[in-house]
Amino acid sequence: MEAATDSSEVGEAGEGTKEASPAAVASTAETTAESSMTVEDIDRWQKGMVAELAAVRDAGKQLKAAKTQTDTLTAMSAASEVATREAGARATGVDESRYGLIASTLSAVVRYLAPLDADMDVSKLPAEMRTALQTDREQSLARISPSYPKAVLDALRPRAAALRKQEMALVGERLRAAGMVP
Repeated sequence: MEAATDSSEVGEAGEGTKEASPAAVASTAETTAESSMTVEDIDRWQKGMVAELAAVRDAGKQLKAAKTQTDTLTAMSAASEVATREAGARATGVDESRYGLIASTLSAVVRYLAPLDADMDVSKLPAEMRTALQTDREQSLARISPSYPKAVLDALRPRAAALRKQEMALVGERLRAAGMVP
C-alpha cells in the first residue's frame, strides 16, 4: 500500500490529482470518522464499490479455475473486503485507509436511511413487526445522525436505497466468489 502522500491517480483530463485533504481531516484527534465525511465521499464510495465488484468477480473466476487447495484459498482470500479495498481506493483516488473509512462510515448510516425492503422481503412480515423494525431503524438513525454533516445526510437520503442495494449486491457477490453460496 502506498502512503497517502504518494498516492495519485490520473484524472479524466490526464492530470495527476491528489486527495490529501479528506485523509488529513480524518486524522485529526478531534475529528470523528462521521464528521470527516463529505458529499464527494458518497461518489467515491459508489465508484469504489464498482471497482471492488470487478475485483470480486475476478476472484470468483480464479476460484472456478482453481486446481489446488492453495489456488482455492488464494481465490477465496482475493474476494475478501480487505483484498478488494485496494481496487476501490485506486478507483476513487484516495488511499486505502481513507477509502475503508468512507465505506464503513457511510455504510453505517445508509443502512438506516434505506427503506427496510432494501435489506429484506418485508411483505410477509406481520404489520407490527414491520412497524417495530422501522421504529428501531428510525431511532438508530436519530441517534447517529448528529455525528454526520447535514450536507452529507441530505445528499445520502435520495441515494440511500440505490447505495444499499449496490452494497448488498457486492456482499452477495463476495460470498459467491468465496464459494460460500451458490
